[in-house]
Amino acid sequence: MMQRNTALTLEHVVRSAPREPGGDGGKAPGLLLLHGRGADELDLMGLADALDPRLTIVSARGPYRLGFGYTWYEMPQIGYPDPVTMRESIDKLDKFIGEIIEDYNIDPRRLYLMGFSQGGIISAALALLMPGRFRGVVMHSSYVPTTADLPLQAEAVHGLPFFVAHGKYDGVISINMGRDGAEYLREAGADLTYIEYPIAHQISEESLYDLTDWLTNQIGASE
Repeated sequence: MMQRNTALTLEHVVRSAPREPGGDGGKAPGLLLLHGRGADELDLMGLADALDPRLTIVSARGPYRLGFGYTWYEMPQIGYPDPVTMRESIDKLDKFIGEIIEDYNIDPRRLYLMGFSQGGIISAALALLMPGRFRGVVMHSSYVPTTADLPLQAEAVHGLPFFVAHGKYDGVISINMGRDGAEYLREAGADLTYIEYPIAHQISEESLYDLTDWLTNQIGASE
């Protein structure tokens, strides 16, 4: 069952992992979902039924209003995030992650990130700024924000599993930007799975299947 929570640093919805009858209340692996520009916390949560049922899934709302939706940072042009608002969102997410680990009984050693578009860009930034904080990262239709004037630490992602998906016909964030991001992660020594799909700026049935399978395998390897 999905529940809304407005009491923490960021407004969000959560789908808690089911507990086995008579279980010991052990901590569940967690997945933090970060939506794209102009969407909200309900957007990616629509994928929850396709994701591993062992996960406690938290989908957060970006802090800045944009039209009828929300955003994680301002953007003067594609590929050049505003460093001030991006840093503010990263600071909020840093605090928020600690809150959800505590409030939702998430295993801090098995916290995964998944972001689409701008949410994937923020996911990459978090992983590159917070060594050891995450167990794996899914980036869909996004890139690594090397132009955002952030103190990214390439060594932070050495050995960290990444699933990176991008549409060959993406007219919002070009496939070349996705390839550049994948190359950055590869050179940094990330455990990279990179797949291109015959789609535009979207998540397809095929890419959803692949990332779900990847996440399930990651969770299994962590047990």
